[in-house]
Formats: sequence, structure tokens, C-alpha cells
Amino acid sequence: MRRAIILAIFICSSIINSSYGQVSDSVLIIGKPAFYLVSDTTIRIELTNSLKGFLRTRNDTSKSNPYIEQAYLLKDNTPFNWLFNAEGKMPNGENFFTPTLLAVMPIGNEKYILKIAYMGVDKKQFNIPKLNLITTLEARKNSNGYFFYNAIDYNTRLYNVKQVGDIKYIYPNKLNNDKANRMNSFNTSFAKKFNIKPLKITYYKCDDPEQLFKMLGYDYIENMYYSLSGGFAHQWTNTLFAGNNSEMYPHEVVHFYTSILFQHQFREVDEGYATYIGGSGGVGVEKLAIFAKTYIAKNPKDDIGDLATNFKIRVDGGVPITYILNALVCKDIEEKLGVEGIKKLFSPEPQEDYFATLKRLNGVSKEEFPNYIKTLLANY
Repeated sequence: MRRAIILAIFICSSIINSSYGQVSDSVLIIGKPAFYLVSDTTIRIELTNSLKGFLRTRNDTSKSNPYIEQAYLLKDNTPFNWLFNAEGKMPNGENFFTPTLLAVMPIGNEKYILKIAYMGVDKKQFNIPKLNLITTLEARKNSNGYFFYNAIDYNTRLYNVKQVGDIKYIYPNKLNNDKANRMNSFNTSFAKKFNIKPLKITYYKCDDPEQLFKMLGYDYIENMYYSLSGGFAHQWTNTLFAGNNSEMYPHEVVHFYTSILFQHQFREVDEGYATYIGGSGGVGVEKLAIFAKTYIAKNPKDDIGDLATNFKIRVDGGVPITYILNALVCKDIEEKLGVEGIKKLFSPEPQEDYFATLKRLNGVSKEEFPNYIKTLLANY
């Protein structure tokens, strides 16, 4: 009897693999062990068809995606922004990475966790396979097939939740109540500074970037190992993702407010002001200024105007020097012209570039900018 059951399972598996094979179509590859935990052929077919449809349509935000629940989009209108263009275009316009369904895991109530890898083969480099990312989706049954969801809710189902003023903390281990209260006080005082109501913020606190990315549904992505500390924010939902083992992240909170207050801003100013107020990488502006001063002293031929606008050069701690130089500019303007000066720096006139706005505010031209920066750095 046991042999007959094993044989039946083998036959069923063979039928599915011959139906879907290793290569399903140009949209999706089905790995042979993907449906090991799902024996129902109908479920396999429905999940596969829904996943193909989701992957075909997810990059076109102008069209309604029938594989994403509309009520879900009301809470977050871009829940899959991290998957946009995961295929990676080749010079000829074709996709390089192809999604491969690695595993499907039932989690009850007609819900499933799907593991998907984006992989490709570089034929110009000895057919060496390359991995872009491995990610996780949650699928939930509906009347026509399946809806897909970011896996963060599933991955944080056992996390702790605590409301501290206007900030909801979601965290796997411990919460420092003193720091959490300080973060809430910062949120309140910064809102008062610009005479608006404090924002409601969701704050995911993780120990490090690796834990953070795994919480978000990345089993692997290259930049989860670029730094031992860091984070980012979704300004459209006032959600903060901290991989710095801290309850404090004022830099990103500043971005929440500036995205609401100023529609036509320069990125240099936005990052500069957030760095001036909240530091960057856990380091305050005073220490960051020394990093920038040291870099400029060692690289005297570098164009300081270019350093302040191109975001390419990073100094100690991995912070772009653009952040730091503009933090010093913002600090100088706020000290001399107050909050109204900052508002004007965030509000360029039509056709005005960064240096034209600066000259209008404090009289510093693009040609004078290098000496202006050196004068500011002389204070550190």
C-alpha cells in the first residue's frame, strides 16, 4: 500500500512537471520542486496562472491589476515597488533576469507563501549564471484566482507592536522606551516648527539591514549586504524601515514632512536638510562635517560644486558628501534667515537651478560656492 501511495505521488509529480516543466513561458519558470507541498493540481494551475498574470501587469501602474486587491492598494498604492523592473533590461531591450518559482508553502485558509528568484545567464561571460534577487510573496484565494501581497505582514506576524504617541513601533526583539519617547517628541516638535499637525508614523525597527530586508520579503538582494546599518522610508505611507537597531531615525522623518510641505524641491536640499536635522548613518552633522573636510583636503582637485550636487562620492561611514555639504548650507541659511529661509530654499523659482536659488537667498554664486563651503567647513 505504501509503495502504491509513493508511486501515485510520483506520477502526479511527473504530470505537473511535464505540464509546467522547467520553462513555463517567457514570463515565468517553474522549478521542479516548487509545488512539492501542494498536491492539488487545480491549486497548482490556478496559482501559476495568477502569478503569471501578476508578473505581466505589475510594472504598468497606469492599469488596474486584477491580481492585486483594490482595498489593499488603498493602504499602500505601490506595495511592490521593490519588484519594479526586477528583470533588468539588456542593451537590446530584452529582459535579462527571468523569475523562477522556487517554492510554494501553504499557510492555511487558502493562503500560500511563494519564493521567487530572478536569475539570468550571461552568455558573453562563459554562460555564468547570475542572481538578481530572491523574494517572497503571499497569495490569497479569491473567487477568480489569487491576489498577491507583500510578505511583510506575514513575516511580522509574531513581532511586538507598541504605540508611542503618534508612532507605532513594530519590532522583533526589544524596544528602548526612552528613545521611542524621544523620537515621538522630535516628531511633535518638528511638526510645530512648520506649524502643521504631527504625522502618524509606522516604524519598523530591525537589528540590521539583513534582518530588515528579510522582513520585507528579500531572502537575498545584493544591497542588503552593502552596510551594517541603515534604513529607508516610504514617504507615501509615512512608514519608516530602520535597520540600525534604534528607535531614533529623525533623518527619514524629516523627509516625511518635506515631501508634504514642498512639491518642487531639489534633492540636494532635501537630503541636506534631513542630514542637518537628523544626521546620516547615525552620525551627527558636526562629525560628518569633519569627514567632508578631510576628504576635500585630500582631494583638492575635486570640484566642490560637483561634490555638492552629484551624490556619487561617499566619505567615512558611507555617507554621500553631497548630503554633508548641503547640510552645512541648510544650517547656515536657517541660522541666518530662520525657517522662512529654509522654506525659500525648498521652493525654487521656475527654471531656477540649485545654485541660482542659493544666490537669490544668500548672494553666493556658483563661482563663489567652493570658497563658501570652505568657510563653513573652517568651523569644524
